[in-house]
Amino acid sequence: MKENYVLAFDIGSSKLRAMVAGRGINETFKVKGYKEVEYDGFFEGKFLNPERLPVIFEQIVRDFELQTEKIDKMYIGVPAEFSSVTVVEESINLGNRRKVRKNDIDSLFYLAGEKSKSGEVEVVSVSPLSFTLDGLSSLDPVGESGATVSAKLSIIYVNREFIEMFNSIAAGLNFETVEYISEPLAQAQYIIPKEKREDFALLVDGGDLTTSVAFIKGDGLNGLSSVSRGGGFITNDLAEAFELTMSEADRLKRQIVLSIKGDQHDFYELSTDEGKTTKISLNFANEVVAYRIEELAEVIAKLLQMNSSQFDSYIPIYLTGGGIAKIKGGRDYLAKCLGRNINYGTPSVPGKEKTEFASIYSLVDKALD
Repeated sequence: MKENYVLAFDIGSSKLRAMVAGRGINETFKVKGYKEVEYDGFFEGKFLNPERLPVIFEQIVRDFELQTEKIDKMYIGVPAEFSSVTVVEESINLGNRRKVRKNDIDSLFYLAGEKSKSGEVEVVSVSPLSFTLDGLSSLDPVGESGATVSAKLSIIYVNREFIEMFNSIAAGLNFETVEYISEPLAQAQYIIPKEKREDFALLVDGGDLTTSVAFIKGDGLNGLSSVSRGGGFITNDLAEAFELTMSEADRLKRQIVLSIKGDQHDFYELSTDEGKTTKISLNFANEVVAYRIEELAEVIAKLLQMNSSQFDSYIPIYLTGGGIAKIKGGRDYLAKCLGRNINYGTPSVPGKEKTEFASIYSLVDKALD
């Protein structure tokens, strides 16, 4: 049997990850190549150094040359920052009462997508939130009998500028096809168990310069927001508060343990760039980090409040990305601020059960499907 491999790119706000992988046994992955490159990233919907992107992609593809020689298609993950979501309702009449076929559902999706086309954005996915068959709720109408199928559908748009930029990069590297995958949707479908998505779930992807908040229902996104806040802001705050370089502040951030409450004489020992050791007040450093997490919690709390009419008071929350989750005690402090439990969202890949790998493995999983 021929093995299929895909090349997928995860466009993070400070790191670009690429993977060549195929499907292993029991839904596992056969990874032939993996690269992680730090770059200038994006902020508030704009790439900070777009001229560098073609160079970075060219280098990655060159490094993957042996693994990608038979691959003519590239998969690009679209971050929330370049996406938007709308929810529509669509129906098709089957004429006489009969069994619903898969192509009926495909037609329903296609019709919704065509109606949603726009000049400034492209439709990247149409996903079902819920179905009804002859007015009665149905989890999956395919195979059931009826005359009218209706669906509440989630349509994800991508900025046309984003599409044009990466189409150009792919063409320059002689790829025949590019397919765009919504990163929040891919993560939701891969990370969050299906039974947790039947009502509502929340996915918080905390990156370096941006954090996305996605409301999930069924197999689609019911809402999507992006906030220009992340782990990089915490690093910058520590640098300013203690007059550190960014590399020193990053090392300090890795030492922070938010669950510790010290006294005025407790401190973190930090090695400076010159090789010296300096002492940083434990409580003050923790307060600096906590402030940014509280700020993010306020945004999430407002989004939960705005959407509270759609779900019960309990909603499962999953945290991915490396911006908040990698801070010791970061998840627990965010949970405390929200007054809700938060689960880590990690890939079910041995040795890779880390929140920062959630996006790339979700993209590969979606591409292989």
